[in-house]
Amino acid sequence: VFQPNIIINNRVGKGRAGMTGTYDPETASGDFGTPEQEIPATGLSYDWETCMTMNDHWGYNKNDHNWKSREDLIRKLVDIASKGGNFLLNVGPTAEGLFPQPSIDRLKAMGEWMRINGESIYGTTASLFSNLGWGRSTTKQNKLFLHVFDWPEDGRLEVPGLVSQAESVYLLSDTQMRLNIEYAHGSAVISVPGKAPDPIASVVVLEFKDEPEVVREPKIMADTDIFCDWLDVTLSSNIGNVQIRYTLDGSQPTNESPIYRRPIRLDKTAKVTCQVFRDGRAISAAVGQTFKKVAPRPADSTVELAPGLLYEYYHGTWDWLPDFNKLEPVSSGEVASFDISQRERKEYFAFRFTGYIKVLKDGVYKFYVASDDGSRLYIGRDLVVDNNGLHGSEEVIGRIALGAGVHPISVGFFQKSGGVDFEVSYSGRNMEKQPIPASSLFHLKSSQN
Repeated sequence: VFQPNIIINNRVGKGRAGMTGTYDPETASGDFGTPEQEIPATGLSYDWETCMTMNDHWGYNKNDHNWKSREDLIRKLVDIASKGGNFLLNVGPTAEGLFPQPSIDRLKAMGEWMRINGESIYGTTASLFSNLGWGRSTTKQNKLFLHVFDWPEDGRLEVPGLVSQAESVYLLSDTQMRLNIEYAHGSAVISVPGKAPDPIASVVVLEFKDEPEVVREPKIMADTDIFCDWLDVTLSSNIGNVQIRYTLDGSQPTNESPIYRRPIRLDKTAKVTCQVFRDGRAISAAVGQTFKKVAPRPADSTVELAPGLLYEYYHGTWDWLPDFNKLEPVSSGEVASFDISQRERKEYFAFRFTGYIKVLKDGVYKFYVASDDGSRLYIGRDLVVDNNGLHGSEEVIGRIALGAGVHPISVGFFQKSGGVDFEVSYSGRNMEKQPIPASSLFHLKSSQN
């Protein structure tokens, strides 16, 4: 039992997804994620910190001269802060306990930048914006900090989706210089000096009366992007007191377009395009997604089936799933479901499961394969889930439209070294995600060993 009054990272138990350090806080151990040597593409839904070296080694290595530049490290710091993370930056001391001079130089450069711009990092929260082409942003109560990597040559810094009216705008490096800001078409434009105050990351500050409001593109959500009969699509905005207008033919929404009030039920292929409006004008970019009506894969007419799957078990070392047709199995037989307990060793093995899966209704089904290391799932000749390669425990999801009845299924899995994980699940309309039960799995009677 872990101590409830101390903070523990997610490396204390199973559930960390390889070097990415991501995890599901509901099922895995630890209080925060620890991505290693990388920064997540977007902010995460839980606390996290990136763990990173200045060169290629955690410890001191006199032959490692592949140092990250000062610019790279400062921008990494800004990137991490803008996504709500913490930055654990490693220094590997020498045998004498001294910091290498390249480490000192980089820390000094970061300290000089923080001396001027530290307010935009310390005590801030993640960016309110979904994307800023010129840099990053952080937030602190009624302040927005814009970290500009690419200074605009025309002196016009566009801030998309900014709804709130700023009371003052200035450079963090020169708080006395007030900057002009104008609002139009769902964006703000700040007039900035011709030369960047800092060649690495210049910080523009916007102060508001209250916490700033930034509108993002509306979200389009559905269980899947294909359907057999009908599909409900929901729309949402990240701010209130707005209207979402939409079209179903891919055209740009206008003031005359329908207002979203309840889930949109589709019964044919459509491109849903939506945009956020307030006071009769668009205040967000438009976003669209196509949903396609498809015919389900016809069920096989095979009727001579026996319960369970066939399996083949192999020994070997691979970085990717092998071509099982070119290998001789160590053993083979029947299993009730996707069970790897027949393995004779903990590492360097593989399984191939073949048989049929029975579904009771026409519809779109999602298949989930969680594995450590690689795996693939086929329905007939269609690759539905591709979770191949060397990695920690990761789950990949695929979907396919199936007609009621039985369909050929094949799943390959290999384990090289380290942790072992393998689970095959599915879900469908009115059916929660669950491991595929033995009662739904079969093989040809003529294939029994």
